[in-house]
Amino acid sequence: ASLRNEETGITTLAVLIGADGTVADVKIEKSSGFRGLDNAVRSQLLSGACKNKPGTVDGKPQQSWTKVQYVWKLD
Repeated sequence: ASLRNEETGITTLAVLIGADGTVADVKIEKSSGFRGLDNAVRSQLLSGACKNKPGTVDGKPQQSWTKVQYVWKLD
């Protein structure tokens, strides 16, 4: 529906990366202005499809928060 409606914007997220590199939590910090776009990126990140390099403390993997901006645009 968002594609059909030509919705665009930027979703700003806080993403909790677990020590194993999986996404443990996602919080929407700033909406794109469209709930469908925001929920789509949140669901995708939480689905397990994304693997990340975890942060480290003294060389050991640690859970940590990072910020991500997802840009929705039409080509």
